[in-house]
Amino acid sequence: MAELSEPITTNGLDEKQHQVLDEKQQQVLDHQRNGLPTDKRAKTIFHYATPLDFFILAISSFAAIVAGVFNPTLAIFYGQIAGNFSGYQKGTVSGPELQAKTSKFSLFWVYLGVETFIAVYISTTGFYYTGERITRRLREAYLKTTIRQNMAFFDTLGAGELTTRITSDINLIQEGLTRSPTVFLTAAATFTSAFVIAYIEYWKLALILSSTLVLMAIIGAVGVAYPVRWTKQSLALYGSGATVVEEAIGSIRHVTAFGIQEPLVERYDNYLKRAERPALKGGVGTALALSVMEAIPFFTFGLAFWEGSRLLIRGEMSTAAVISSTLAIILGTWTIELLAPNAKATLSSIASASSILESMSRKSPEDPFSKQGKRLENGGVNITFRDVQLIYPSRPDITVLKDLNLVLPAFKTTAIVGASGCGKSSIVGLLERFYKPTKGEILFGHDDIQTLNLNWLRSQISLVGQEPTLFHTTVFQNIVYGLEDTKLSLPADELKAFVQQAAITANAHDFILRLEKGYDTEVGEKGMLLSGGQRQRICIARAIIKNPQILILDEATSALDVEAERLVQKALATAAKGRTTAVIAHRLSTIRDADNIIVMSDGQVVEQGTHEELISKQGRYAELVQKQQFLNKPIGTDITTDVVSNKSDSDMFLEKEEVYVPDEPIKEDESRKEPTTVPGAEPKRSSLSSHGLSTALRLVMEINRPEILFIVPAAFLAILLGLSVPAQSLIFAKVMNTLSLRSGDALRNGIDFWSLMFLALGLGVFVAWVGQSVSFAYTEEKLIHRTRYRSFKYILRQNVGFFDQERNSIGPLTSLVSSASTDLNGLGGSVIGASLTFIATILGGIVLSLAIAWKLALVCLATVPLVAGFGWVRLAALTLFGQKIKQTHQDSAAYATEAVSAIRTVASLNMEARVMKHYNKILSQRSKESIRSILVASAYYAASYSITHFCAALAFWYGGSLIANDHYTVFQFFICFAALISGTQAAGILLSSATGMSKAIGAAEDLNSLFERRPEIDIWDTTGKETIVKTRAGKIEFRNVSFSYASRKEHSVLDNINITIQPGQYIALIGPSGCGKSTMIALLERFYDPTGGQILVDGQDISKLNVNDYRSHLSLVGQEQTLYSGTIRENLVLGASGTVSEEEIEQACREANIYDFIMSLPHNRHGFSTEIGSKGVMLSGGQRQRMAIARAILRDTTILLLDEATAALDATSERMVQDAIDKAVKKRTTIAVAHRLSTIQNADVIYVLKDGRIVEVGNHHDLMGKERGVYRGLVEMQSLDEAAREM
Repeated sequence: MAELSEPITTNGLDEKQHQVLDEKQQQVLDHQRNGLPTDKRAKTIFHYATPLDFFILAISSFAAIVAGVFNPTLAIFYGQIAGNFSGYQKGTVSGPELQAKTSKFSLFWVYLGVETFIAVYISTTGFYYTGERITRRLREAYLKTTIRQNMAFFDTLGAGELTTRITSDINLIQEGLTRSPTVFLTAAATFTSAFVIAYIEYWKLALILSSTLVLMAIIGAVGVAYPVRWTKQSLALYGSGATVVEEAIGSIRHVTAFGIQEPLVERYDNYLKRAERPALKGGVGTALALSVMEAIPFFTFGLAFWEGSRLLIRGEMSTAAVISSTLAIILGTWTIELLAPNAKATLSSIASASSILESMSRKSPEDPFSKQGKRLENGGVNITFRDVQLIYPSRPDITVLKDLNLVLPAFKTTAIVGASGCGKSSIVGLLERFYKPTKGEILFGHDDIQTLNLNWLRSQISLVGQEPTLFHTTVFQNIVYGLEDTKLSLPADELKAFVQQAAITANAHDFILRLEKGYDTEVGEKGMLLSGGQRQRICIARAIIKNPQILILDEATSALDVEAERLVQKALATAAKGRTTAVIAHRLSTIRDADNIIVMSDGQVVEQGTHEELISKQGRYAELVQKQQFLNKPIGTDITTDVVSNKSDSDMFLEKEEVYVPDEPIKEDESRKEPTTVPGAEPKRSSLSSHGLSTALRLVMEINRPEILFIVPAAFLAILLGLSVPAQSLIFAKVMNTLSLRSGDALRNGIDFWSLMFLALGLGVFVAWVGQSVSFAYTEEKLIHRTRYRSFKYILRQNVGFFDQERNSIGPLTSLVSSASTDLNGLGGSVIGASLTFIATILGGIVLSLAIAWKLALVCLATVPLVAGFGWVRLAALTLFGQKIKQTHQDSAAYATEAVSAIRTVASLNMEARVMKHYNKILSQRSKESIRSILVASAYYAASYSITHFCAALAFWYGGSLIANDHYTVFQFFICFAALISGTQAAGILLSSATGMSKAIGAAEDLNSLFERRPEIDIWDTTGKETIVKTRAGKIEFRNVSFSYASRKEHSVLDNINITIQPGQYIALIGPSGCGKSTMIALLERFYDPTGGQILVDGQDISKLNVNDYRSHLSLVGQEQTLYSGTIRENLVLGASGTVSEEEIEQACREANIYDFIMSLPHNRHGFSTEIGSKGVMLSGGQRQRMAIARAILRDTTILLLDEATAALDATSERMVQDAIDKAVKKRTTIAVAHRLSTIQNADVIYVLKDGRIVEVGNHHDLMGKERGVYRGLVEMQSLDEAAREM
């Protein structure tokens, strides 16, 4: 659409536009901006759980609790065995009796291992299964909530933000629903059970030790509240930054042509820097809280044994009771450590859920899913605008339509014309209820349009906009999207007939049949594998198949060549019969036969009548017509004689249209063996291997290299933390040995000393945890920041062919930038620290144990590989599962992004329900595979948890035998057991991060594939020759240039083209869609290299030049305008070489006829600082086009490339801009591609192309002199009077 959100005119503001809005007007704007007030909001994500989900969650929660409840019974077993050991040492228990009791309790440990396996398996399977189901519904609900919003919502929302929300943020929520609940419930049950056992053993000691619970609760509350708030702020900024990514990837040809990769990367980096600050605060806050919690168990040990020894001497407790009670409390507090690896993921999950649920609470004032509103029997009624005022919510200071009064009579054609920005397309936005008038009413017959059912209303309207929007599917499916849902169930043959008839009417059938797969041909993202004219005709076919009561054509033929426009115009004239038709047009030849022509200016109707009536008035309309006359002939005079009935050369030329070949990359040198796509966009085998892990670690260390001064000390502290476990085992063994003493004084003195050692060790652990966790929090945020920055930078490095690949579309690449960095953090500082801690714990335990008791040490040591092996297999299963889920989410994210990017088309076609149906299908298609993966992964997960119990049983059984046979003392046994078995438990803590590690390995593969890909046309390659400023003349030569796309080498798009363009010469390329015009522009821009021949600029082969320096000599203005979120000034200077002064900016804007428009914005002196919204959505099509032309003029290059540069302009603006272009071309070499031939009649040389070859050459005068020439035939068809005669 050209101007659905255009805010103003170029005629300046009047005082009325600064009037204070009344309460009702303010309410209308407020509701469009912020939605309707509502109390309905899902408070938690469990709002999206079904009764079945709750049932499974209940079973899973029960299983997790069971797994945790029985863990503290280990303290009882441990205490009983330790009591027996102490009795044996005191002589109260015999050797055979000790061995029998040890065997009995070891068997209990085996039973506990079996119970743990079953419980953990059930809980893990249930949580993973329901987590996938709940987040799937959350994704569905989030997309549904998004696409049901009114258009004002999308004026500021970028599709990139949606991609981040629906992938990265919901992935975090899924993480919090799957892994975290199992760990949390198990830990909570263990904690509670442990304290219950402690109180049963002896309440006094338990009560004293409960003080640790109060401290942990306080630290936990503070440590969660602030990090959640900071994490929410960070996620919001990351989401805003994703819009920059989406805009850049979606306009990659413009980015490449203007060489603006670095400015866009820096703009994205600014968002990353802002997001990093609150994220770092959250990381540091979490680190401090965890540091205190990690130190508390050591303090508890000291307090417990100190107080327990007193109670033991008094005779209030036995040795076994002291040990059992102490270990129960320690086990309870130690479970907090299990939460450490999950704490950040849980906080991020909470923050993400809060942000998403908050955004989903918005109630749209225009809801396409609503059943409310009238459904009239017939849509064929008059449409009346009564005193309609329109103010856009994004620009409340500007009145776009002012007391507008007009009528669109039923079954008649009404044309609306006027200067760009006068409010024409705003009328379309009001008819479609994209926006709501702030005053007045729009009547549909006798009913206010606001009282009608929105879905029914839009079903009565077909809209064909100036910017044709297709979806990433087949030609057939794109046309079918125009049908109502009720007709989709038609038999296949009947449906096919409907589609073909619509295509025939739209003059699209013939070119579709010549496509490689006909109607089953994929059109690519946004239809970019078709030419602009072909896309437009498919859109027209889609509108025709809808068979609407109301047909709205907003510059519907602007992208068509002469013959195609003539044929389609006939088809549209036929389609308009029997319908209420509104035509918005700049090309006045297309609306000559309208029943009524309305001329608008500054938001008001200034003239209306038939063509003849308006011409006779010699008013505004007659002036517009005069400006569009070819060669400025007086109105009513013929410029040529009548077209003869016999076929001329032009007829023969235009009879067969050439098929446009998809823009695909030149096949790169196979010796490079470089990937053409990012592997993460397609399913692949499990990447878990030592190579995959080492590769991922190398990538993490490479990205984090600048933080080496933080990493090395933090790694050293992590190793010290690992050695704290063997140190603790030594102290613990000494305590056990001391408790066996008979003398009360010796026992008290010994316990006092070793309790102080626990206190000192706890303080050391606290300091080490603070140092390493804060350092790693900093390095992790830098890792996320730098990975996002680097991945975006490397994506923009790629050549255009890379983005032509289906797998490298906007959605997957935007998702890669957002989610790969988060996934890679699974091998970030905290996990590396945990790994080093684990290694230090194992190695320290091995050395200490072998030195103290080598026999028992060897047996215990044999269990370590078993624990690690099960953990590694589990990691492999989770990696495979994660990759399958990832593929599903990438596909669904790409589809969701496409739907939101084309939201106006989705809304006008009533496609919301269809979008949701297809999105649900994508999410559901791999559900069976996911269930199988969950079952397998959960089995290994449960085995890795339960294996430690079996290992402990073996250690106690064998250790008891050694003590009973006097091979070892109790002191030696407890050193080995605590050092090695505690080490395997540390491994379990580490492997609880296995899911994150598996995601990190997959993300590293994707990122490495991207980082290692070196495009053949490489903007980072500085080896090419740079041109000397003084020698820049602008001479261009095509020498025997041929070009074929890699997918169709047998088809030549360009065939032996030879053209020489002298410096300062202005040449034009014309011909039907797909004849090779735009391909020549693409080759000049070096989007691709020729498959044959050479292109020389100033005598130098452009393939030998430095590509950045070369492109800096070119400026491109395309038919589809490309602007970015930001201010007008930022968009104008984007791509300009060097520093640009305000005077230069203003002069360029004056030349492009955009300066007055900018100055008419509110706060006149700050017009250039006005925000224009995502992709410039707050400007009209004509305003965006003039901005693009001003940007090209400001770039001031030696070569200017114009690809339908004035297609979106009205007659007045076009003439002014054309004058500016005519002045600009005198200073530089210019190549113009045009369908509107009046814009190129002053060209020095005109080249007419057909089948990739040049069929005519000459200037306008020479070519018009050829009586039956191709060019002359085209001119005759395009003159206003001749068009009238043809119509």
